[in-house]
Amino acid sequence: MKVKWIKDNEEDNIYFPRSFLQTIQSQGKRMFYFGLWKKELTVNILTDLSEGMIGLSRNLKEEVFIPDLDYEILVDEKQVNVGPVMAYLVSNRFIQKLDVIKERIENAVPVKGLLILSTVSRINVENETMEGYYFQPGSKKAESQWKEGNFKYPASIFKRVPVPSDIDEHLYEKTNGRIFNSNFFNKWEMWEWLHPDPVIRKHLPTTKEVNRIDDLYNMLDIYPAIYLKPKEGSGGKGIIQVKYDGHFYQISSKQEKHEKVENLEGHRKIKKIMKKKSKYMIQQGVPLTHDSRNVDFRLYMQKDETQQWKCSGFIARFAVPGSVTTNMRYLDYLMEGSEALRKLFQLDEKGITELEQKIETICLRACQLLDKQGCFGDIAIDFILDQNQHLWILEMNKRYGYKSLSLIGDSEFHNKIISNPFLFAYSLAGFKAENTETSHSEKEKGKLEKVLKSSK
Repeated sequence: MKVKWIKDNEEDNIYFPRSFLQTIQSQGKRMFYFGLWKKELTVNILTDLSEGMIGLSRNLKEEVFIPDLDYEILVDEKQVNVGPVMAYLVSNRFIQKLDVIKERIENAVPVKGLLILSTVSRINVENETMEGYYFQPGSKKAESQWKEGNFKYPASIFKRVPVPSDIDEHLYEKTNGRIFNSNFFNKWEMWEWLHPDPVIRKHLPTTKEVNRIDDLYNMLDIYPAIYLKPKEGSGGKGIIQVKYDGHFYQISSKQEKHEKVENLEGHRKIKKIMKKKSKYMIQQGVPLTHDSRNVDFRLYMQKDETQQWKCSGFIARFAVPGSVTTNMRYLDYLMEGSEALRKLFQLDEKGITELEQKIETICLRACQLLDKQGCFGDIAIDFILDQNQHLWILEMNKRYGYKSLSLIGDSEFHNKIISNPFLFAYSLAGFKAENTETSHSEKEKGKLEKVLKSSK
C-alpha cells in the first residue's frame, strides 16, 4: 500500500479507492495512526485513486513525515493504522556502518513499512521525534539505500544499546511498553533474577559477591576452580580463573596464563580486584574441555511475529588451548550445536534430540523469568554442559555480536537470527502476522514439565 498526497483545500481527509467500499462501509471520521502520530481524519472514497494506494490531504505533510514506501494498512470502524513503523536503536559508532546494516536488512528483514535507524543522542523528548535514517528498498539490491529523515515516534523499538533511565522511561510510557530489550541487566542482576526459581537454580553455578579475600579461599575449599568476574562488561574482559592444586594457587587470565603463587592476597591482580570488590563476583568453575580447549555453547532465544520465545539454534565455541574464555579474540573454532554434542558426548541421534530438548526447555524457562523484569525478545544464552551433561547457565546477552554466526557458514541460520527481532518489533507495532500454530507455551506445556522434572 502506497500513500499519495492529495491537494484538497487544506482539509484533513483520508481517501480510499473504490475497492474499499465494503471494508469502509460507512464514511465519516476515523483516527489515523502512523507510528505514535495520530489525527482524526474524514474518510472518503476517491473513485479514480489507484488500487494499492490511499490518499492523504497534502497539508498533513507539514505535520508528519511519511516516506514513500510500501506499507501495510489496518482498517476498522474506528481507526486506520498505516505501518508498521519501527525504530532500531544502535550506538553512535555502529550507525556509521550503514553499508553493514544495509546488507543485513536486505538479506534478512522481509517486512514492509518504515524502519528507522537512530541513536539515543538523536531522540528529541520535547518534540517526540527522532532523527536518523530510513531504509528505502530498491527493485534491485544495488538500488536500495538509507535516507535521512526526522520522524515522529515509532510504534515499537528494538534496542541494541543502553538508554538513560529518564529517556527509557519516557519511551516506555509513550510506546505503552512496546520497547525491547527493555532492561540492560548485568551478570549479577541476572543471577539475582534467576536464582529464586527452584528449577533454574539447579542450573546456575554457585555465585557470590566479593566482600573479602576469605570469600575466595572458602570457594576454593569447595570447588577445584573458581572464576572472578566483573559484574559489568562483556567479551571476557577482566575475567580471572583461580585453581588450587593442594600446594599452589594457579591464576590465569586473558593476558597472562598459569601464574603460580602460594597465597592470593599478594598477587597484583587479586589485590586490584579487592580494591574494587563491590564490582566483582565469584563463580564456581564448571569447565568442559576437549583436546585441552575450554568449550561452551551459545543458544539464541528469540521472539518473532508470534511473540513467543523460540530457540533459533545454538553453536559450540572451542577456545584456543589454555585460554580461560571463548570470546572471539581467543576462539579457536566454532561448531554447529548438534554436531558438537555428538563429538563431545558420543551421542546417537536419539540422545542428541533428548539433550537438545532439555537444553531448550531450561533456556525457555530462564527467558520467561526475564520477562517478569521487562520486555525482552532477543537473548543469546551462554552455557556449559559438564561431563554429566548437566547444563550451567553462565550469561544471558542482550547485545551480542553476529560475527560468530557468519563464521558458521550457514546463511539461513545467520539470517534467521537477524530477522526474528524485527518480526517481533513488527508485531509489537500492531501488524502481527497470523500465527497458525499453537503457541510454544501451550503446545509444549506437558513436554516442558516432563523435561524440567527430569532435570531436577
